[in-house]
Order: sequence, then structure tokens, then C-alpha cells
Amino acid sequence: MHQRIASLPPNLTRRNIIFGAALLLSLAALAAELSALLPYVLQVWQSYDYGLYIEMGRAAREGINPVGPRHYYPLPTVLWIFAPLSMLPNWFRLVWIMVPMISILYLFRREGLWLFLFTPLWFATTDAMLDGWLLVPLAWLLRNRPLLAGIGAVALLAKPQLAMLTVGYMLLHWLWSRDWKNLASFSVGLFMFCLPAFIFDPQWVTRLIEVLPQRANESTGVLPLLTSSVWAWWYADGLARIVFAVLIATSAFLFYRAARTSRPRASAIQALNQLFVPVLFASNLVTLIPTLRGRNEILSVVACSLCAFALDHALGGFGGGYALIAVAVLYFRSRAAAPDAIIETPVNATVQNSTLIPL
Repeated sequence: MHQRIASLPPNLTRRNIIFGAALLLSLAALAAELSALLPYVLQVWQSYDYGLYIEMGRAAREGINPVGPRHYYPLPTVLWIFAPLSMLPNWFRLVWIMVPMISILYLFRREGLWLFLFTPLWFATTDAMLDGWLLVPLAWLLRNRPLLAGIGAVALLAKPQLAMLTVGYMLLHWLWSRDWKNLASFSVGLFMFCLPAFIFDPQWVTRLIEVLPQRANESTGVLPLLTSSVWAWWYADGLARIVFAVLIATSAFLFYRAARTSRPRASAIQALNQLFVPVLFASNLVTLIPTLRGRNEILSVVACSLCAFALDHALGGFGGGYALIAVAVLYFRSRAAAPDAIIETPVNATVQNSTLIPL
């Protein structure tokens, strides 16, 4: 009997059993509630971004390239994701919004539950955005996982503005360090991702470039104060521009420290991406989740997000407060004197014996 108990997995403790049972009961209660309220929820809940995805997918199935006003996604994203999505029943929206939460629990286990209070996750979930599906691919990229990092980089091109600086940096790193595995997986993945789009419309890249100014105008011209980048403080004018200057100086200093003392640098670059790309909104900050490590960092960014949410409501719609989340991430990365625990450095013997630039 004692031998049988001793042979149980070490993580099968009473605490974990209680937690697992509570989680199962919660999921069962949630499933029962959703079953009862499902018709009402689907009627009342209008997920804006998900609706756009369905529109674009249906247009593509009719042989139309949907890129244009309000439809700014690359054609490969439309063909690979939105077209199949448009063929699924309406209730699949509920499954779609569960993936970000499952991804968070996969990345952080129990500590990830605190991130359910992260306000950008609320926004991304409410509109059923694609962003939440990219958390695990982004984690692969930040961890520089052999082969998977290249695939993660391709997946992030489904919505390029979310991590374009990070993807660009990692490509340079792979070239410098001769990381052939990730370069190969990225090249093959990119070819497969883009080939159907060129068959469907050989001019799709040109069409996308033509409508990008319209997309930029929506953020910087029509809704500038709702952006979550530091530029919201610039657009606010007056004394807010002092805050803008302070944030610029602070983020530059923290990134300098992070680049000198922390490996990988990719997490810090992802924070810069969210700070300075002017077309991003608070919901897009979910892509900072994979840069976190440990409960203290999770609780800190959750607190920052709640403060930004309060500021947003107090000022009648102002996204500038959410820039503090990215600044907090830079602060944590600047304090890391050792490689991030969440990151795995490559790869094969060839790379290990070569001169690497720190991530």
C-alpha cells in the first residue's frame, strides 16, 4: 500500500487534487450556464472583430479579395483562417474566445488565473479577436524554440502589426547565429502561408499596401486618443505632451538596460512594439502576456491594466494609460541580470559553437 502511494506522481498532492476538482466543477457550472443562456448570449453579444472575420471569409469564398475599408488583414490570413471560420456555426464564437484563456493556463498554469483580470484580455475576448490565438506562437518565438519559433513567426504574420519588430529582430538573430532550423521552418511556413493568396490574387500585396494609409488614419486621425501607444499622450496635446516626453525617455532608458543585461532581448522589443506602433489599441496588449514570468510580474501588469481602465473611463475614452503596461514589462526585463526563465536558447551544435548575439 505504501509503495503504491509512493509511486504516485509527485505533483499529485492533496492541494492539486482539490484545485483540479474545483476547476472541473467550475467548468461544469460554466457549461451548464452557457447551455441555458446560449441562445440569449448569441443574440445579444455582438463581437465586432469576429463579425469582420466572417465578412472577409464569406467574400473570399465568393472569389472576392475583401481587402479594403474596415478589412485590412493580409489575404493569407483571410484564406487560411477567416474562410474556414465563416463556414462554422454561429455558436463557435464561444469556442473561439476560450482559446486565449486555455493558452494562458498552458503558459502559466495556476498563476495564469490572475491574468483573467487583465483588462486587455477583456477587450480581446469581448470582440473575439484573433490576438488571443497568437499567444502560444508568440511564446515559441520569444523562447526561440527550435523549429517552433519559425512557425510562430509565420503565425504572427496573420496580424503583422502585433509583433513586427519582434519578428524582424528574430529573423536577424537567426541569420546572424546561423539557426538553420528556424530559418527553414520560417521559410517553408511562409511559402505555404502565402502561396494560396498569390494563386487567388497575384496582386494582393499591392492592394494591401494601398489600403494601409486608411488603416493608419483610423487610429491616428479618427480615434487617436484610443490608441494604447505613447502617441495617445502626444495627440492629447497640452500638458499630456510632458508625459509623452517622460514616457519616451523612460522607455529608452529601460530598453537600454534590458538590451545590456537581459537575454533574450526579444521580450523587451515586443514591449517597444506595443509602445510605438501607433495603430494598436488596448486589446492588442494581450501580446505582452508571453513576455511575463512569475506571479509578481503578472500581478503588476494586471494592476497597471486596471489603473489604465479607470483612467480610460475617468477621461471618457483615453488609451494612453495602457502604455504603462509596456513600460512595466520593460522595467522587469531591465532588472533581469540572467536569462529569462521562460526562454530557451537554441539549438544545434553548429549554433552552440558559433558567436551568438544575445536575444
